[in-house]
Amino acid sequence: MSEIPFKGEIRRDYITGSDVIFTFSRDKRPKDFKNEEILYGKAENCPFEYGKENLNTTIKFVGDPWKLRLMYNKYPIVNENVTLSDKEDFFTKYVNYGHSYVIIDTPDHLQKFYQIKEDLLESWFKLIIDAEDLAYSDEKIKHVYTFRNNGSISGGSLYHPHTQVIGFTFLPPIIKQELEIIKNNEKRCVIEEAIGKEGKRTLLKDENVVAIAPYGSRFRGLSIIVPKRHMDYVGRLDDAEIKSLAKFIKIILEKNYKIFGSHSYNLIFHELKGNKELHFYIEIAPRFSNFGAMELSGLYINSLRPEEYLELFNKAN
Repeated sequence: MSEIPFKGEIRRDYITGSDVIFTFSRDKRPKDFKNEEILYGKAENCPFEYGKENLNTTIKFVGDPWKLRLMYNKYPIVNENVTLSDKEDFFTKYVNYGHSYVIIDTPDHLQKFYQIKEDLLESWFKLIIDAEDLAYSDEKIKHVYTFRNNGSISGGSLYHPHTQVIGFTFLPPIIKQELEIIKNNEKRCVIEEAIGKEGKRTLLKDENVVAIAPYGSRFRGLSIIVPKRHMDYVGRLDDAEIKSLAKFIKIILEKNYKIFGSHSYNLIFHELKGNKELHFYIEIAPRFSNFGAMELSGLYINSLRPEEYLELFNKAN
């Protein structure tokens, strides 16, 4: 077996079974969140601005001048340019093969995500589908993870609004956990049951989509946005569902801003293409602190019950 290239590797923690991605390029990323004085960074130093397109390899532009841009991640978590190999032993190590893409959500450095026009958010969804399908065109990719980090506590490094799409050769633990829950639920769709039973914690709904503050919310102000129609991944959405999702994301993020003020959050797609059991949904998780010892044990502490969040949500106009 050839040596693992110095572009990174994945090691398995033999105590918990967790896969840990060791990637060396991430420490070289430009960072805005060093201290409060430069919380938003300076647009002139940002690599995502107009006129700096040559700093990254672009796959696709949307608009002229561009309003959205899909490009290869210059500082990838996983890397296409490695040779696949694996090793199963007491110490398990394999290369961090995969695909890493970045979508620039807006050319406006300081624009909040909920301020983006709905038609552009609809185009954002379609660009995500393009990126995911590009990753899935590689038969070695088993799961595509799409997410937005916003703010210093979210894990983000740059303020400029952007989305990441990452193709993995394995299933992340959260997807494995969700599949196990479905299995234990006699293979009934947990999300569809939630739609039917979470009525008093429903934030928004229309004919296509419903947004819920889940009963066991792990974070303050957690919400999930769910297409009513069962589907495995974002690429199955029709135009009406995309329109509803874009609208609900805007409403939730804006109301959260009114409730909590400026805060970090993560927006995460939960999906698994080709798996008929998993129901695609989007999670919006406000973040007010880094993980502590309790969270590292697998337990979460939440000081705001979802019913109380719903009251604040309904009052936030």
